[in-house]
Amino acid sequence: MALRKILALIDPTSDIQPAFERALDSALDTGAALHLFACANSETGLGNKDEAAAALEAMLQSLAARAVDAGIQVEYEHEWEEDWGARAVSAAARCGASMLFKNSVDHSPVQRELHSTSDWTLLRTSPCPVLMVKNFHDWGKRRVLAAINPLSTEIAHVRLDNQIISFTRRLAAGYGSEANFVTAYQDLNYPPDTERIAADCGVPPERVHARQGKAADTIRSVAAELEVDLIILGTVARDGIKGRVIGNTCERLLDQTHADVLVLN
Repeated sequence: MALRKILALIDPTSDIQPAFERALDSALDTGAALHLFACANSETGLGNKDEAAAALEAMLQSLAARAVDAGIQVEYEHEWEEDWGARAVSAAARCGASMLFKNSVDHSPVQRELHSTSDWTLLRTSPCPVLMVKNFHDWGKRRVLAAINPLSTEIAHVRLDNQIISFTRRLAAGYGSEANFVTAYQDLNYPPDTERIAADCGVPPERVHARQGKAADTIRSVAAELEVDLIILGTVARDGIKGRVIGNTCERLLDQTHADVLVLN
């Protein structure tokens, strides 16, 4: 897959940067350039605006030096802004990022329910795919699981499925990974046609996993069985109840799986 530039969102509150480590590895694999972005505000604990700027400059310089030593083209920037998610989206658009990498921080169901998290805001509004990185580990299995909804006749979902299938095939080819596809359904009288899905996805039928149940539970279960390194899903930007349901599916997966999660919109 053609990755031109990866924006790695750096967490100013942590010395551990899984998103940067994954971005560094991906840049080495694909030849992509890196753009490092960090945002501080009154809640990051780095002091006032000037003190935070100095701390972020030192942090980003150190990470950028590692990329330079590895022969990777890199640039970086930092800002002071309360809404870091919106600034990260702007930075991704401004620098022409092909993908945005971010640390994945688990939240409890209560935390998710009480307020809309910045993760979900980022996933819905990013101009490029977002990779949510768990504690950094090598993609040893080289196995990818993409979630699709082939029973839906909504135009937006059909387009999104086509986007997910195309993206997954290109990513699997670029990383030398094994592509698998999963779909959840409710009505046992009308199960998905796995042979047709396999043909549409360009994979053997045994790599299509159709299960009866809720989407998040099905995806998580199949991901655990296959020991996948990466889960790929999509979001259709919506407000209100439907948007919240889609958001809950993404967020539950982020909180309940050990795999990295890549979201397309």
